Amino acid sequence: MKKNYFLIVLCLFAMQLNAQVAQRKATVAVGDFTGNYSSEMHNACIASMPRCRVNVVDWNSVRNNSNEAKNVDFIITCTLGNLSMERKQGTRFLTKETYYYYDGKITFNLVLKDARTGKIMATRNSFTSSSNEDRQKCLEATLQMSSQECRRLVDNGIVVSVPIKVVQDVKKDKVQTVVIDGGSNIGICPGLYFNVQMESEIAGSKIYKTVGTAKVKEVLSGELTLCEITKGNKEIMKLLNDDVKLFFTSTEEPMIHF
Repeated sequence: MKKNYFLIVLCLFAMQLNAQVAQRKATVAVGDFTGNYSSEMHNACIASMPRCRVNVVDWNSVRNNSNEAKNVDFIITCTLGNLSMERKQGTRFLTKETYYYYDGKITFNLVLKDARTGKIMATRNSFTSSSNEDRQKCLEATLQMSSQECRRLVDNGIVVSVPIKVVQDVKKDKVQTVVIDGGSNIGICPGLYFNVQMESEIAGSKIYKTVGTAKVKEVLSGELTLCEITKGNKEIMKLLNDDVKLFFTSTEEPMIHF
């Protein structure tokens, strides 16, 4: 028997107004992890990193090599709270048979920093839980679920913002797909989601209003990506007809898919 639970407690920083906009595919080093099972979590994080989004290195392997270290753009660190593996008793629903299983729980804090300035780009404070009758499988599942937060951390902290290149498909007065001016060279890959934003100015300051959402349909090349508009089709079409410049700003995968 296996059951999984996932809860995001807190996600801070790296919103579109203060995030660093990627101009190329960034290099991320997975750095110091401290706490219970830190080595296992460190390795799980490296394994789960979105390599189509970023280049990934182990900070422990490059930190003393000045040539390699200077190519690192961001560093991920993590503080793990208690990782518990509690043995519990259960009863099977149909047979009423008694059995024993392990309930694994872990809390942790992930931080993404700019490697050059030390500025915090994104953080995630999270809790995950997983159960299995086999202790080792329960441990592996709990760590694997937790390590998936590394991708969400990257999507929040390393932001891609690009304009529309051309409208691809329109039905009536609603835009369906567009080609954006960016591809695999800057870390756009399948599974990436976007907020569609318009830029305006108030009291001399630029502000960005989200007018819709989109997701990658196909990465066409290093420079171009086909995106499907998932929300705001009609308003986006109207703005494009009015020659309003729109930007596609990458964002975290939504909890509820479009």
